[in-house]
Amino acid sequence: MTNQPEIEPGLDFAESLAAATPTPGGGAAAARGGLLATSLVRMVTGISLQKMGASDSPEGEGESGQALLEETGDSARELGKRFRALEAADIAVFDDFMSAIRLPKESEAEIATRKLALRDAAEKATNVPLDTLAACLEVFELIDSLLDAAANEIVRLGADSDLGAALEFSNAAFRAAELNINSNLSMLKDDPRLETLSARYSALRERFEEDLPVLRTRVLDWLKDH
Repeated sequence: MTNQPEIEPGLDFAESLAAATPTPGGGAAAARGGLLATSLVRMVTGISLQKMGASDSPEGEGESGQALLEETGDSARELGKRFRALEAADIAVFDDFMSAIRLPKESEAEIATRKLALRDAAEKATNVPLDTLAACLEVFELIDSLLDAAANEIVRLGADSDLGAALEFSNAAFRAAELNINSNLSMLKDDPRLETLSARYSALRERFEEDLPVLRTRVLDWLKDH
């Protein structure tokens, strides 16, 4: 036995993040935020399924509502697995970048090899947060589909305020991940890969800026009315 206090659940990642080491960093934290968003969606679907089984549940709720909730919960679970993988990938790509930095740069050939390795690493380090952005938008879709089902009285939501929390965790995850994207794209100047990566980022960001205020308003209006 030891006299050290037991670490609270969930504290390990926070302490790792606080350590004076480059990883995990903001990219991994962004993915963790997305994971928390999926967990909240899963919680809402689980509680809603319990409400459907209650004796006072409306007649309109039936197999279709149950199937939708189960499908949404399963989708959120799979999306959570992707966020976990992105968290690990963010750490891995940083290690690749550091390996490229350490390459020798004495001869012209070494300089050219190192430059290419750095750009390859920058491409990988950009694709990971881009994937995080795309996954955050999928959380938006899950939230929107649940609100659609509730508005059409297919399901009766439980803990519906936590859909708003899931939305804001996704928002924060998106904003954090795109900071890494901007930083990494700056290392790909004059590289032909820059155009493709920038185009993907622009498309994801445009969709995010369009969808976020609409979905946020929809969540708030739902909570006010219910």
